[in-house]
Amino acid sequence: MLKRRLPSPDSPNLINETTRIQGNIEASESLRIDGKVDGDIHCSARLIIGKNAEIQGNIVCQHLELLGKVTGEVLANESCTLRSSTQLIGNLSTTLLSIESGAQFQGKCSMLNAKTGE
Repeated sequence: MLKRRLPSPDSPNLINETTRIQGNIEASESLRIDGKVDGDIHCSARLIIGKNAEIQGNIVCQHLELLGKVTGEVLANESCTLRSSTQLIGNLSTTLLSIESGAQFQGKCSMLNAKTGE
């Protein structure tokens, strides 16, 4: 009998490159998006936006690793990493920010207080 392999709790949900979503996304666990989303994203955990991904909408998450293109407001409550391939057009609020050389960011950045989250 073939055994079904359960995903690891650390492995993210995946929206692949061939997928396009029109509407909002809510995820309580980690999420990786490599496709296109026209809508807001709310993730209660880690969110990875892949290099070929395109997001038109606002993002709220705990940890964000951004490699693709986002047009919208971003709130990463704990940390945000903008990789060299990033194109972010919109304001960003986070507690801890890392930006690689080559990343493109057009907007305002607000640093949140780690203790209060404001």
